Amino acid sequence: MGLFFVMALLSLQEASFDYGRKKILDRVSVSLEPAVTYALVGANGVGKTTLLAALAGELEIPARCRQVSGSVRCQLLHQESVLVVDDQDTRPLLDTVLHLAFSRERELEGQLAELATKLATTDEQQQATLIARQGQLQSEFERLDGYTVHHRLETALRGVGLLADCWQRPVSSLSGGERRRAALAMVLLSGADVLLMDEPTNHLDLESCEWLEGYIEQYQGTIVLVSHDRHFLDRTATSTLHLERGKLRTYNGNYSFFMEASELRYQQDLATYQRQQTKIRQTEDYIRRNIEGQKTKQAQSRRKQLAKIDRLERPVAPRSRYRFDLRPVRQSGGTVFETRDLGKIYAERELFRGVDLLVSRGERIGIIGPNGCGKTTLLKTLAGQETYEQGAVIRGHNVDVGLYDQHLLNVADHHTVMGEIAAVDPLATVGELRTFLGAFGFGEEMIDLPVAELSGGERGRLTLLRLIKEGHNTLLLDEPTNHLDTASRESLEQALRSFTGTLLVVSHDRRFLDRVADRLWIFAAPAEAVPGATTTGSLRQFPGNYTEFARRRREERLAAAGGINGKTDRKQQSRSTRKARKSDGKKNGGAAGDATGRTTVRRALSKNEQARRSAWITEAESDIERLESEKEAVLAEMTKQSIGADTMQQLASQCADIDEQLATRMAQWEQWHLEIEEGI
Repeated sequence: MGLFFVMALLSLQEASFDYGRKKILDRVSVSLEPAVTYALVGANGVGKTTLLAALAGELEIPARCRQVSGSVRCQLLHQESVLVVDDQDTRPLLDTVLHLAFSRERELEGQLAELATKLATTDEQQQATLIARQGQLQSEFERLDGYTVHHRLETALRGVGLLADCWQRPVSSLSGGERRRAALAMVLLSGADVLLMDEPTNHLDLESCEWLEGYIEQYQGTIVLVSHDRHFLDRTATSTLHLERGKLRTYNGNYSFFMEASELRYQQDLATYQRQQTKIRQTEDYIRRNIEGQKTKQAQSRRKQLAKIDRLERPVAPRSRYRFDLRPVRQSGGTVFETRDLGKIYAERELFRGVDLLVSRGERIGIIGPNGCGKTTLLKTLAGQETYEQGAVIRGHNVDVGLYDQHLLNVADHHTVMGEIAAVDPLATVGELRTFLGAFGFGEEMIDLPVAELSGGERGRLTLLRLIKEGHNTLLLDEPTNHLDTASRESLEQALRSFTGTLLVVSHDRRFLDRVADRLWIFAAPAEAVPGATTTGSLRQFPGNYTEFARRRREERLAAAGGINGKTDRKQQSRSTRKARKSDGKKNGGAAGDATGRTTVRRALSKNEQARRSAWITEAESDIERLESEKEAVLAEMTKQSIGADTMQQLASQCADIDEQLATRMAQWEQWHLEIEEGI
């Protein structure tokens, strides 16, 4: 049986890089295989961004160290990448991204149009040459899937959270976060063989993160991801690269697998190291006792053997968590916050309205919603740092609020690290403060650094230290994990789980939300239904964590889209709907609501009526199966490279017609089942 070798698309062999005396990459070797998604993990500052630059060819390392297979195209999304255009460029976002992401497709489109014009006016002698050239260009255009360019562009922009209302705005008028998302869309649309993405979920809301997970799952190329979002890495990566002290190790699994495997590997490496150390000590002791006695030759022989041993370095333990201890100085009253008909307008845009909330002591609430919807503003309004145009905010007795600002403005740039903490606890001795700071990774070399020189992660950690020292009983945290590495996130999670006060947290980190919040406030468009939620003004409340909410939302969307295939699944879907409607019926005292919202009284169906509906159901099931088969055939036809634009448009229209018929028949099928089983 022959061996099968997978050709690496891109590889580094014995690559090294350092900044002065600090070794970042130490003889790193890695091979990226086709169609694999890699998670690149490691502590902040370890060199993950540097490694991505080396893979992309943007780092000055010897040419022999980086090898690329054939014409492989590589695209790098930097952590701070934004869509950049000339200040004089007034083209709308949609046209700009279309031009930049699909330059070759646009070029081919123009050439084909030019050829069509020439063919209409040229003589027969030249037409053969033009037709041959047209065939070549048409083949390339179809290979690039040129007919779906506009659809792919709009899908990607919506996916990253850039909705239609900003497509016609010039790029120069967009915010930094919007330009960052546009840069992400550009990279995703590039069709590169290798995508290297540094923190791609930055500036994405939860909906966009989930869309990106699905996009990555379907992507045909190879992807390397740097992210602190553990849920995102678990859902997307099938292999994990761990960078530590300049060395790179590969684990054949997602992030959770890596965490377990790295702990096991550490224990194995530690045992091997300890066995070698024991053997070395025993050998040295033998040499010392026998070097001048009767066994001198044996001792000299062992000395030579000892000199040849390749001595192992002591393995580095997986980074331990910091121990955050959030203890309120005093307890608040039973009611922490109450809002009545609260409304806020910002820059002539209504963020929220008619919001009635009640927060009791000890509650743990997660706040989610699209970017720019008002989550931060609501936190600051509750904290008393923002005014409001409507309603009232009532703060309870002894409520002591600590606000974590996602922009890390809680700490002063002009202070040193030591000075910042000393300002909060002036009675503490220097020794006590040094010990406190050291426990959170601020060693002797950092305590006299100005706060302005700290990295985002260090500044975030220092901000948390202030909150610890201040001893608040109510914490309002705005994206507290944004600047924290994985170990720090897990430390904060543990501290918040033990916190006895009240917690309100805005976060896009789904695993973090699951572990610290037991109910949600959800910002959503007025027309958007939030499954299982109650509504207060423009805010929805859901009694559960994020995973429960996501599951309920997924079920509702599947049901609404008729996306469950097969008779058994359709019946299961119908049972869920029936259960909900029975519950509604009980609330209405045994009555059921019709499509107009009117209340109707139930009546028993006769046997003939039941038989008639059973026949209708059988006919509907037959039609549904036929329509699903037709849709599959149309979709298969649309994927062929040989079809033209007109045919593609006809097929798309046909697919839409089938979807409409399916929706109608599914609704009828469900209604007839309900009428039989509930006697409506």
